[in-house]
Amino acid sequence: MSYESARDLPSFLELDRQLKVLRLLGKTGRERAASIKTQMRELADTVDAFYQLLGDKHWIFHDQLSLTAVRSILATADGDADRAEQLLMEHYHDPERLALMLLPLRKLHAMRRRLDLVDKARQDYFASRFYSTVHVLLSVMDGFVNEVETVRRGLHARKPEELRAWDSVVGHHLGLTHAHKTFTKGRSATQEEPVFELYRNGIVHGSILNYDNITVATKAFNRLLAVADWAVAREKEEQHQAEEPVTWSSVGRQLKETFGAIREQAEADRANKQWKLAEYLPGSEDFTSHPLYQQTHELLTCWKRRNYGSLTDLMTHDLHNKHGKSVRSEIRRAFEPFPLADFEIRAIRHDMAAAGTVLAILDHSEGQRVSAELRWVRENAQAHPRPEPLSGQWRLVFQPRVFLARATPLPAA
Repeated sequence: MSYESARDLPSFLELDRQLKVLRLLGKTGRERAASIKTQMRELADTVDAFYQLLGDKHWIFHDQLSLTAVRSILATADGDADRAEQLLMEHYHDPERLALMLLPLRKLHAMRRRLDLVDKARQDYFASRFYSTVHVLLSVMDGFVNEVETVRRGLHARKPEELRAWDSVVGHHLGLTHAHKTFTKGRSATQEEPVFELYRNGIVHGSILNYDNITVATKAFNRLLAVADWAVAREKEEQHQAEEPVTWSSVGRQLKETFGAIREQAEADRANKQWKLAEYLPGSEDFTSHPLYQQTHELLTCWKRRNYGSLTDLMTHDLHNKHGKSVRSEIRRAFEPFPLADFEIRAIRHDMAAAGTVLAILDHSEGQRVSAELRWVRENAQAHPRPEPLSGQWRLVFQPRVFLARATPLPAA
């Protein structure tokens, strides 16, 4: 079954039941319950309004979409679906934002094996090679779905009802199952007119020819993230079926976890909304005291001293998740061929609430001098971006070999 509204999600209904218990705990409990109820209503209204406006255009609300951004898009569009679609595509067509949306894909084993292809599709997307983005992501989705289930069938071979997502916003009746009807729609006659839907079968089989546009390419990224949510929902449903019987202690634990998650999301949305771009240069008051300066200085010092163990500890959790126990060996193999003699930190661009870039000059032992950009994200132990005041730590986000290959040589002094 699909959900008629976000209010029909099992977690939403369960939280509503828990709030009824909380209201029995006196004035403080009633006030907290009222506050959480308001947040729940706002969340459900946002999801339902998104689907009401954009569901028929086959856009899917997935977990990596910012509630704050979606609310802003809906308010600006003011009921105009074409305008909302344009604003949503602009939201995706931001290199740093899309990179952050794609980060959680690393948590899925079957997707980690395909991340090099996803990254190539992302590069093609920002180079306006939309035809390539579409084909690569279609192959990634087919292969991912084929591997993630015991029954080996790609996404194109699935019926819409097979893609219902338990307790997930992609499981909305205008979500993944609804969009999948056009995904697999057959096209026998050759069509040269422009299309703006992700017609997988027609595109792959060569009967639809004019799909090289940003709309179809962006929908491919939107569908990729929705399919990832579907895979997570499947696993969550299996865990739910094997859960312990409901007791007062388990309800209390769930209540605490739910409150914490809602509070963190609200604080993160508030921090993102209030965020302003900032750049720090040598000589400015906050340059050397900025956490990004301190983390970069520590990382480059470890590199200079060939302390690869401590250097590894400053990498994003996603890198650790990808390589497991071999992560230190991977870091050593990546950095050891490029011994660092000295370095200079030139600028800090704190361009997102939970992300920033540091520009540094690296002097290598063999006399080569390069300019490099180090991308950092402030994250928690689950690799979720967390702006201040949420608890988190700045960690480096990059593939070492890509980072080293992209460093720009500087002319000799």
